[in-house]
Amino acid sequence: MSVETYPKQRLPATILLVNIFLLTFLLSLFGILTSPYGALALFWPVNAILLGLMIRKPAYATPAGWTAMYIGMVAADLITGESWSLSIWLNVCNMALIATGYGVMLILPQSQRRMGKPQAILYVFTACLLGAVVAASLSLLSTDSRYSNTVFNAWMAWFTEQFSTNLLILPVCLAAPRLRHLLRVRLSGQWRACLPLLALLFSLAFSVYIGGPGAIAFPIPALLWCAVRYELFTVTLLALLTGMTEITSISANLMLYGTPGTRGAIMDTLMSARLGIAMLVMGPLILSSSIAVNRKLLRRLEHSVNHDFLTGAMVRSAFMRQARLMLEHKNQSKEAVSLLLIDIDHFKLLNDTHGHAIGDRVLVAFSHMFRREIRHDQLFGRLSGGEFAIMMPRALGMQALALGEYLRKRIENDEMNLDGNVQLRITISVGVASLAMNEVKSLEQLMNMADIALYRAKTQGRNRVESFNSSTGKRQSHVIFK
Repeated sequence: MSVETYPKQRLPATILLVNIFLLTFLLSLFGILTSPYGALALFWPVNAILLGLMIRKPAYATPAGWTAMYIGMVAADLITGESWSLSIWLNVCNMALIATGYGVMLILPQSQRRMGKPQAILYVFTACLLGAVVAASLSLLSTDSRYSNTVFNAWMAWFTEQFSTNLLILPVCLAAPRLRHLLRVRLSGQWRACLPLLALLFSLAFSVYIGGPGAIAFPIPALLWCAVRYELFTVTLLALLTGMTEITSISANLMLYGTPGTRGAIMDTLMSARLGIAMLVMGPLILSSSIAVNRKLLRRLEHSVNHDFLTGAMVRSAFMRQARLMLEHKNQSKEAVSLLLIDIDHFKLLNDTHGHAIGDRVLVAFSHMFRREIRHDQLFGRLSGGEFAIMMPRALGMQALALGEYLRKRIENDEMNLDGNVQLRITISVGVASLAMNEVKSLEQLMNMADIALYRAKTQGRNRVESFNSSTGKRQSHVIFK
């Protein structure tokens, strides 16, 4: 009884290169086309998204992948009328930012690179900060002077845009769940769950309406509330929404910081606001990451309390608690339910003959096979040493019998090879009890019925499946399966 694992299939290298080129080209084109004429892009998401992709998908972080990214950036510049020399150098700055951030994030353990712990936020902050410093410094070597008349303002324009944009977008890229998990997400139907989001939207609208230097801090209390109530990925999206809304408002002169009379004054205001907004959203992100870690620890603790450490099956107390809830739902919905009690034949003799280490391996192998064969809505628990139970909602007696027989044959036909020397053939006895749709009994009564059937299976020679006739309250006088 062994478990086979198969390596994940990867896309061909050519397809990976085409994907990274097209993604880079389209993102660069978006940044260029949304840039104010004669100025840096208001948002340049290319660097943050590509950096997040490299961190999450190391298969793209190859020399060919880096080259495809660079070609995609240059192609987007050239197709929009940029000169060769300026396009080549400015995209060297962008690639330097991505490479610097990637090097910083590689220091972080791989298990934490997807915002697994609060310290990951600090690594993201450092990666964005150093990457922006490197890119801004390299940009000064360009002969282009459209961005500012002074070296300091040119450096600050690059630094603030890259730093703030990357700090807002990169956490979203890293915390985003996989697509198959995202498709399983269900929105809560309770109106109370929407209150933090409504408060954030109201505070954003209020900050735009009021204006002034302090307006950028108005949404922070609501964003902290969201950090307490929502998952980390949702908080990163809301932080991005907050930052983009406030930066756009400032650039459109909706938040009046004094009376800017010159373009230089507006740029100074925008650069200062970018830094302030980027720093303010750090608090909610760190809070949300800390809460996410605590939630994960609580889930692990709850799992360890409710599940057997050896087999992974539910412990008796947790199984009985969940089974009672299932019976209550059965009585309300008028559905059938079935219970299987499964006992490993001569398990005590196996322990005495081969030792408890071999017995533990048998239990682990059994449990693994059982959990693979049952549905996610069925309960699986370990009641004692070699006795297990399966609770099947919406299952008639014949369905439960069929599952019991299937498991019995699987166990009987599998030869267990332990340590390369000990070969065992194990059998099980199964007792089945079922309740019809309109039948109401307590869990103790149902357990007793299945236990009677299990006892009969043992006394009749083991390696059998026996069923209790719940309609008459008597044991069936014949063997269901042998």
